[in-house]
Amino acid sequence: MMSSEYSPITDSVAALAVARAAQGAGSFALDLEFVSEDRYIPELALVQVGWGEIEDPEVAAIDPLEAEIRPLAELVASAQVATIVHSGQGDLMLLAREFGIRGQAIFDTQIAAGFLGIGDQIGYAKLVEELLEVELDKAMQFTRWLRRPLSKEQVSYALDDVRYLPRIAQLLRQQLLEKGRLTWVMDESDRLAESAAQLSTPEDAYRKVGAWRRLAPRQLGALQALAEWRERQALARNKPPSWLLKNGVLLSLAKRLPTQPGDLEGIDALHPATRKRRGQKILEVIAKGVARPASGSSESAPTRLTNAGKKLSGEVSNLIQQRCRDNDLAPRFMANRGDCDTLVRWWLDGDRSREPGLALLSGWRRELAGGAALEHLAGSKQRG
Repeated sequence: MMSSEYSPITDSVAALAVARAAQGAGSFALDLEFVSEDRYIPELALVQVGWGEIEDPEVAAIDPLEAEIRPLAELVASAQVATIVHSGQGDLMLLAREFGIRGQAIFDTQIAAGFLGIGDQIGYAKLVEELLEVELDKAMQFTRWLRRPLSKEQVSYALDDVRYLPRIAQLLRQQLLEKGRLTWVMDESDRLAESAAQLSTPEDAYRKVGAWRRLAPRQLGALQALAEWRERQALARNKPPSWLLKNGVLLSLAKRLPTQPGDLEGIDALHPATRKRRGQKILEVIAKGVARPASGSSESAPTRLTNAGKKLSGEVSNLIQQRCRDNDLAPRFMANRGDCDTLVRWWLDGDRSREPGLALLSGWRRELAGGAALEHLAGSKQRG
């Protein structure tokens, strides 16, 4: 299948053989090395796979610059084969964008650790050390993965990322089964896969700009047009959107609605070189945006909580965090402060005929903390 464990596979036939072997095993560990600096879409540099015996798995590194890895990507999208990852959101997002796939039977060991009280968002090396008492070499952590040829040390470092994953997953699964939380982790891993597959479109890029809900319709139309144009330019050149115009500049342009080149000089954050090179195009984009109806303008910003409401939200947040500590659970899997604000906002609104669509109020989350949060809100009304 490969000449040496430390020589990446560069042949598509051999890469396909790895995918078939992993499929036959029924589960496999996966990790990707990619370069994201100064890029809109990270550039895939190496694919590591581990499968077979839990204690001593087969491992392989595949060079995606030479070999076709679509069969492996399609394996990630299979519900019949379990894919083990650690903090896999970035990997799954990259596969979704490159191959249009959505991960299915995903088991994320970082999520699993969080459901067992083993740190919140614990790193892979630390988890390996804690569970297996193996200290990984971190010397190649900041290596240049796109440079060829890769050294034996680089490939060995990369393969360690899948060499121990099957054992870690097995240990975590056993603990989760004992606690009755395996289905929780599988559900949360699936939510991660779903989120990673939801790629934003250029038309929705304006939502990345803070305070967009507070703009008037014509201003919002301009912002939508500017953000979409910036997104398409960034995608075409594979550069971060901020390379072209930062969010603050977009917002200033949308608020001021300049129509003449001289109007752009009053926007301090707009770099003179950008103004000279792209000023006319920016004006054209703004004019086009102002002329068309602004989609999304009917979406209003949530009402701000009063000081009493903020205090109540803090109490709910503290209650949830305490419940999580009592149950060895990372609080981020239960609810964040925004969820608490939403819950309190709904409660204070007075219409409780229909609960807000918060994960906190369903399933195991409601049992562990959501129900207690509602009881606290009810008690707060009585105290008031």
